[in-house]
Amino acid sequence: MRIKVIFYAPKLPILYRNRFMSLIKDSLEKSDSAYKEKLYPDKSQEITKVVKPFCFCVTIPASRQTKKEKIIIDKDFEIEDTVFYFLDTGYVSLIVSSSDYEFMVNLYNGLLENKSFQFSDELTFMLKRIFMLNEKKIENDSVTFKTLCPALIETKDGKPILPSDNVEDFNIEFNAIHDRIFKDIRGYGLKRALEFEPLSLKKQVVKHTLKGFREKTGKPYMTLTCFEGSFRLSGDPEDLRLLYQIGIGLRTGQGFGMVEVC
Repeated sequence: MRIKVIFYAPKLPILYRNRFMSLIKDSLEKSDSAYKEKLYPDKSQEITKVVKPFCFCVTIPASRQTKKEKIIIDKDFEIEDTVFYFLDTGYVSLIVSSSDYEFMVNLYNGLLENKSFQFSDELTFMLKRIFMLNEKKIENDSVTFKTLCPALIETKDGKPILPSDNVEDFNIEFNAIHDRIFKDIRGYGLKRALEFEPLSLKKQVVKHTLKGFREKTGKPYMTLTCFEGSFRLSGDPEDLRLLYQIGIGLRTGQGFGMVEVC
């Protein structure tokens, strides 16, 4: 399932993913607090990290200007960085995809209660429209995808790995990550190994911030080495459909790894 949420906004800071994460969590809380707590457990609970059965991306108008100005992340962190100003149409779109019907219903209902989204103290997004998107059908064991937002693959020790580094090594890490994610989401791993074939990809370094990261490191943001573009993925059709719904790679619930069928 996929939905598209359109907001009116005059500008958007480059560090935006964390705020849309908050919007998703707040929407789930409004709709079903018990479900939100299951997906985002309190730190006091034994299990605090839950694999998220969704991905999201944010799209902004092509007609825009960039300025360097002050960005307040929270009361303890303030930086000067890029802010996108929209020239013609100031519409920001949030696209969310999930394999979990309960998640999508709760998110949709919670979003309907939000007539506006307080991005920051001085920036408010006004909700314009929410609608369902049609999913592409995946019936074959090979499909060409394109990323809608950068995708992140890392080794076990947290080092980024790109398809351009070594495709064979990349495939090993790619399979290990998704086998683990699938086990958490549906109870069993990949039905068969995935084969990733780069078509037209480029490296993309992304600035990203999380409250826990700031508290732990004292730094305002992290930089993640990702890739974006088009690639061919072969595997079991059921596995390919699930990847299409929940995204590829790591941090999909933080605005990374959403893909579309070419």
